Amino acid sequence: MNEPITTIPTSDVENKEILSEYADIRWQIAAFNAKLKEIEPMAIEQAMSIIDDGATANGKRVVYRTDTVDIVLQLRSCKPKPENNADLESLKESIEMEAEKACHRNRKQIADIERKIVVLQSRLAILQQTDEGRAYQAEYAERERQLTTLEPILSVKLK
Repeated sequence: MNEPITTIPTSDVENKEILSEYADIRWQIAAFNAKLKEIEPMAIEQAMSIIDDGATANGKRVVYRTDTVDIVLQLRSCKPKPENNADLESLKESIEMEAEKACHRNRKQIADIERKIVVLQSRLAILQQTDEGRAYQAEYAERERQLTTLEPILSVKLK
């Protein structure tokens, strides 16, 4: 990754052709993604039907197979979002209010514990390191800074 790019076309015609091809491919990807998004619900429905009919390959959830592709139906757990469910939203607000009450009621103990945590974390950091380890960390950071490069990328805005 640290090697210079040596195959950049030199003529404006070559540059325009490559950039044009790059832009065209990005458009094709966007079109394919839109088509996939459009037909995915129908494909899922068909896959569910295959599973319901028990017509899977080897009793697994492979719903389509060719020499080049296996399509497997997977079920992903999707938790509801509180903003989409009034009961969950109400419960979430109640939980937050109770947490605020507890924090207010116990603020002195919480502040004392937080101070102790800061002290303990500092002591822990000291105990977990040696002077040699800190020197290695500094050397690592410096070496990392020296080896850091900027790699070109293209940002494409499709209109």
